[in-house]
Amino acid sequence: MPTRQSGDGSLSVISRVALGAALLLALGTVLSPLLFSFDPDEETSAVSCTTYGLAADDPRAEPTQIIDASFRAGTTYSAAGELGEMAQTFTHNGLTGQYHVIDGGVDTNKPVGLVMHLHGDGAREYHDPSGRVTCLAAVAASHNALLVVPRSPDKTGAPTWWEDLKGNRDWLTSLVNDRILQDYPVDRNRITWMGYSGGAEMLSYGILAGPRQLVTGGAALVGGGGAPQGLTTDPTESQLETMPLWWVTGTEDDGSTTSAPFDAVSAAESGAAFYDDQGFERVDLQLLTGRNHYNMPDARILDDLMKTVEQDR
Repeated sequence: MPTRQSGDGSLSVISRVALGAALLLALGTVLSPLLFSFDPDEETSAVSCTTYGLAADDPRAEPTQIIDASFRAGTTYSAAGELGEMAQTFTHNGLTGQYHVIDGGVDTNKPVGLVMHLHGDGAREYHDPSGRVTCLAAVAASHNALLVVPRSPDKTGAPTWWEDLKGNRDWLTSLVNDRILQDYPVDRNRITWMGYSGGAEMLSYGILAGPRQLVTGGAALVGGGGAPQGLTTDPTESQLETMPLWWVTGTEDDGSTTSAPFDAVSAAESGAAFYDDQGFERVDLQLLTGRNHYNMPDARILDDLMKTVEQDR
């Protein structure tokens, strides 16, 4: 696992009371895709995204549920949208992983953005997109962006991003460069990243430390995102000045419980402090009062980040 360092405390902490309750991911849990294989003719229902931080009167609060999470590659269901494709396969340098592309209703006559969402350990978000991922797709679409949910190519134990950091990072960047940006009408200047837990670790140790040219719409690291040993590529002046980098963690997500033994508070503090020390001017560390590893308002976080980026344009 990547070395985690203690933060230097140089950043001010913004404590916010967040809406929402209940993430679906459990650390280290390996879920069989068969548990989430649904009948494609099954009638879909609406999902309540108030669980993930949207207000009840928000028009995005009840999107159509995405019901398919099987590995029947090449099959597309209407719930994934016109441009959507579920359970696609991509191979790079001997590593094979899967990914979902979800279109919540983008307008291709306007610039189309991309949200890359990285799952936590166990890949629950990939295997069951019926709740949290459905809500993230609705938020992404409201900003005219596709949501892509890749599954790490890791095949040893629980699927993780960080155990083979370099190999998985190279697979991930190739997926974006050689598949998503080639096959979908995505504006390269509108690529947003969001990572949860182990996905936040990949963002901090992998993507932000090196190939950050793919982060053109900011990044949100939820429930983790520790400090790397150093940067593998030097940041540009524009990246230092304009790239929003948000670490968002619950105050109770400190590794003190058996259900969540990872100290995400310390990871977030050290990761945010590292990038702040490197000169990134738009680092924001948010510790949400009373929240833990499993009840973060993810849809609200993504929406706030994308609004911030749009206001800058």
